[in-house]
Amino acid sequence: MAYTVSFPTTSPLPGPEDLASWCTEQGEAFDHDGPDVLSLRGLPVRLLHTGEAIRAQVDVTPSTALSRLTRVLFDLSVRLGADVRLVGVGEVNRPALWLRLADEQDRQRIAGALERASSHSAPDEVYQGLWGVLGALGGGRDLRWEATREQIVEMKEVGAPEGISVEEAAWHDDQAEPGDTIALPVSGDLHIVAWRWLQEAWPNLADD
Repeated sequence: MAYTVSFPTTSPLPGPEDLASWCTEQGEAFDHDGPDVLSLRGLPVRLLHTGEAIRAQVDVTPSTALSRLTRVLFDLSVRLGADVRLVGVGEVNRPALWLRLADEQDRQRIAGALERASSHSAPDEVYQGLWGVLGALGGGRDLRWEATREQIVEMKEVGAPEGISVEEAAWHDDQAEPGDTIALPVSGDLHIVAWRWLQEAWPNLADD
């Protein structure tokens, strides 16, 4: 999953050459993807200079060094005299950004481990264990691993008192009707917790 980070600032914006010099000073090797785009070689980050703003496009992978990645982004924000905003979320501090990216990273890791479990001698046991962990995390919510989306979702009944209204459901499924059950993405750090359990319970699956 790709994320876009912006750096809103009223300070004078450095030019593309200044941005390249800053990367060199930080020890971050890069390639030019056009006159106004720098792709970092050591991190899945592209820095875009639009002329009016600088943005970072981040592609999280299972092996991304997130502490280093967030350090680079926040060091850049200091250079720009800017806040750090995650598009779709708003202003974030370094721990909040790390958690957001770590949850996505662990979602990918869980998906990879479950794919490897398909050839395991007891794949049902892995899924049953994950089901139990999600039940403990749910606090009364119906949490499940959705194989198609490869993520943890919450199941809600359309039109039920504790479910979701038809109007709200239409944002997720325009054919949803009362009585249907739909899967909704969940926020929080659930993938981080589920991955820690899987990593400890099934270390042979967790090793890529």
